[in-house]
Amino acid sequence: MKSGAGAVKKLSERATPYLFIGPAVILIVLLAIVPLAYSIYISLLNYNLSLPNSMIRWTGLDNYKYMLTNGPFMKSIGWTLVFTFFTVLLNVTLGMILALILNNEKVSRQTKIFKSLFILPMMLAPVVSTTMWKIMFGAIYGPINYLFESLGLQAVAWTGETLPAKIAVILIDVWGATPFCMLILIAALQTVPKDIYESAAIDGANRVRVFFKITLPLTRNFIALVVSLRVMDALKIFDSIMILTDGGPGDSTETMGTMIYKTAFRYMNVGAGSAGAIIFFIIIIFVTLIFMKLIRNDRQ
Repeated sequence: MKSGAGAVKKLSERATPYLFIGPAVILIVLLAIVPLAYSIYISLLNYNLSLPNSMIRWTGLDNYKYMLTNGPFMKSIGWTLVFTFFTVLLNVTLGMILALILNNEKVSRQTKIFKSLFILPMMLAPVVSTTMWKIMFGAIYGPINYLFESLGLQAVAWTGETLPAKIAVILIDVWGATPFCMLILIAALQTVPKDIYESAAIDGANRVRVFFKITLPLTRNFIALVVSLRVMDALKIFDSIMILTDGGPGDSTETMGTMIYKTAFRYMNVGAGSAGAIIFFIIIIFVTLIFMKLIRNDRQ
């Protein structure tokens, strides 16, 4: 009896970890693995929502060839990467500047209200914030063009010309995402021991030297975290493009996300849209791996 009870107890001890992680594994499989596998399967079919199911047939890699030779889709890849580079650069730079200002003991007491104001963009849904900016960027009645004309400058067709449209999209993302970077970097700055700054001040180091020789090295891991999160988020930009420009003028602000959506649901070509989504997924993995390798080499 004792040996039987011991065996049961031993079996229960072995099974306990699997019981705890089981629900999480099941959810991951159902919500991530299964949809991904189904998307891969659909990407290998000639699947068009405007045609009857009897027209669905196996086409292999034809959808991938179509997307990779599709001029607008390839153009959207380039613009997505450019958008990601500039927005992440501005996010981290402005976030660090604001973090340095708000972390300063002499300034922090007088700027408590500003911390709350800076966080407000994070509290708004992307749809709401982009709609607000769309009104502000209005060509005729927009407050921004009114300000330009008041200063004697020419009004800008923010959504009617390629360069202004791209600048507008970048500004919206910078406005919405910089507070997140600022909060993480404020927390990073507070982990730096104050006695190191005091020692540097005694040695006569100026603020610029202190920043590059002390602050940056000691907050490098936090900066890497912020950059990696923002890169992955910026690559998936969708809401602001669809609301502000709908990919226009022409297809100049189309991103991978908007092109995949339009291919699958506007043009009803679900097979090609799924192939584009898989290509998008591979690009995100590739960019993330390159970034992680650069961080690892930098640490070494």
